[in-house]
This record gives sequence, C-alpha cells and structure tokens, in this order.
Amino acid sequence: MTKFLSIFTFAMLLVLGSAVTAQDYVEGKHYVRIEPTVPPVGDSEGRHEVVELFWYGCPHCYDFEPDINAWKENKPDDVVFVRVPAIFNPRWEQHARAYYALEQIGELEKGHVLIFSGMHEQNRALRDVDTIARFLAANGIDEEKFRESFNSFAVETKVNRAKELVRQYQITGVPAVIVDGEYKVSASTAGGYSQVIDIIEQLTRAE
Repeated sequence: MTKFLSIFTFAMLLVLGSAVTAQDYVEGKHYVRIEPTVPPVGDSEGRHEVVELFWYGCPHCYDFEPDINAWKENKPDDVVFVRVPAIFNPRWEQHARAYYALEQIGELEKGHVLIFSGMHEQNRALRDVDTIARFLAANGIDEEKFRESFNSFAVETKVNRAKELVRQYQITGVPAVIVDGEYKVSASTAGGYSQVIDIIEQLTRAE
C-alpha cells in the first residue's frame, strides 16, 4: 500500500509540475512582444498564424524539425502554419530561392526534406542553384522546372518579402517562431524545443 501511494504521489507531482510549467511562460522572459505587430503572412483571417523562420544550413533548425512537424500534424483547425526561409546573406538567399522554387513547382514537401537531410545527414554542400538542382534531380525532382522557377519573378517577389519579414520580426537567429505577428519565440528564450511548442500552444489558446 505504501509503495502504491508513493507511485501515485510521484505521478501526481509530475502532472502538477507539468501544469505549473505550462502556466509559467511569461512575456519578456520566455517570449517577447514584437512592436509594431506584423500583419499576417498568409490567408489567416480569423485564425491564429504561426510562422517558423529557418535556414537549411542551420543544425538547430534541422533538430527542431521533428518537434515543429509533430505539432503541425496535430495543430487545431483555427491555427495556420507558415514557413519563411530567413535571409541574412547571399548564401541564405540561395536556400530561400530553393524553398520558394520547390513550392512553385509543387515539390515543396519532398524537396524540403531532401535538402535538410542532404545537408545534415549526407553532408552535401548544397550552396547554389547548380549544386541544389543536381542534387534534387538525382532524387526525382525535375531539374529544368526547378532552375526556371529558381530565378523567376514569382520567386524573386517571395524572396524580397522574406527579407522584409526578417527585418519586421526583428530576428537575429534561427529557428525562430512568430505567433500572430505579435510574439517571438526561440529555443534560447523558451528553454528548449519542446518548450517552444508549449508556448505556441499557450499563445494560440489565449483569448
């Protein structure tokens, strides 16, 4: 009986500890307010918008992928998720162009995984249109379509928008998550990747 009570008490402490932790995320410490608020990136009228800023060459962004993908698969219907490739220099711009080119030709879901795994699991140097195009072609993505899209006006427009969003969100590193254009969260402020997810859920539940 004593053993049962000890196990029960320990389990209750874990539950209560988790509940307290979930309520302990505070503005200015675990996440920060963006001033002024940035308008929605996509079509999210009447819904919450969660934006993840990332870079394919960033190991932390790669490590964050399982957490953000798991959350995305189970997010509420009133939450819209948008990825934005961050751009801080010309090399990052090449990867942003690749992201939007894949989106334009309908290969984003496959190509996104390929580039991340190619760089971080296979140590591939995917640094420009040629290396990226050849790598994607070797994995079943049309090289000609990708190259045409890479330098298209549509991709150029989205790249310029991504640069502006980096400035408006006032980010200095990735991965970073923006909630409703109003709050900025990172693993360093939140305390870890799972805590970033907790804060996303907390902020999108708030009335």
